[in-house]
Amino acid sequence: MNSNVFSNVRSLTVLSDSSSLIKLLKAGEHLPELFGIMFDIYQYVTLFDVIYFSFISRNFNSEADLVVKSAFAGSVMNSALGD
Repeated sequence: MNSNVFSNVRSLTVLSDSSSLIKLLKAGEHLPELFGIMFDIYQYVTLFDVIYFSFISRNFNSEADLVVKSAFAGSVMNSALGD
């Protein structure tokens, strides 16, 4: 599938503070515990001509870390409330 079907973005760099996840993605491997997320990632990889996976320390990615923690907290609250 050509990435131009969805957008003009043909290359992507994905940054993560999980060095173990980055190592798995670079090697094209997977872990049973991470099957769902890795399946999704590998499906999206096909949409780009070039994709890079790189580690970034949480110290240098504090804004994204706050967004994730906030989203997770909201998800937990919604689950607890039965939404």
